[in-house]
Amino acid sequence: MGEALEREELRKAVELARLIAREAERGARWPSPALILNRGARTRKAMRTRKRAGAMPPIVTVIIFVAAVVAAALAAYFIYATTARGTRQVMLTVVGQPTLYARQDGVELRVTFKNDGTADVDLAKSIVNVQNKTKAAVEFGFAGPATSDAKTSHGPCTTDSCKLAPGDSIAVVYTYTGVTLENFPDGAMATLQTRDGYQTSFAVAKP
Repeated sequence: MGEALEREELRKAVELARLIAREAERGARWPSPALILNRGARTRKAMRTRKRAGAMPPIVTVIIFVAAVVAAALAAYFIYATTARGTRQVMLTVVGQPTLYARQDGVELRVTFKNDGTADVDLAKSIVNVQNKTKAAVEFGFAGPATSDAKTSHGPCTTDSCKLAPGDSIAVVYTYTGVTLENFPDGAMATLQTRDGYQTSFAVAKP
């Protein structure tokens, strides 16, 4: 969605620059009168006037130049921004063995993630879908860090914000109520999905 909006803004800006240039050129075609001496000046013949068409006033040249520079700058910025986004990527890896544990009200998943990518990733409000014994996906919600004092480079990890900078790692908890540990097989497949759309899959174990 963000890239589409940027492309649309770039298109509008370039079209505006082209419009300015076209209007400037159109205005430059208006004839400007100029007096010139004719060859019969020495014989006291009256001076004649000629209209010089196609002359371009300096201000019009400046407008056209500025419009071209603006269009080129916008295009260069768009290319740079697109390339920068393409090189900045999230890559979460699982550290250790993700494990399911029984709770009084359901089941919790404890897993440690490390950001081996080049862009930040926010685990807050992420989900993990774990396959039960019938291969149905059970959605575990993010419950925060595994320890109350857990921090990342961006600060404390909470249910509202848990950003991992490149190189950061943290142990977190996901929970689901209304089921028991027996509903899941040992080695069940799980898929993490962040609110930004990043996904990664891994297997989970039981104690």
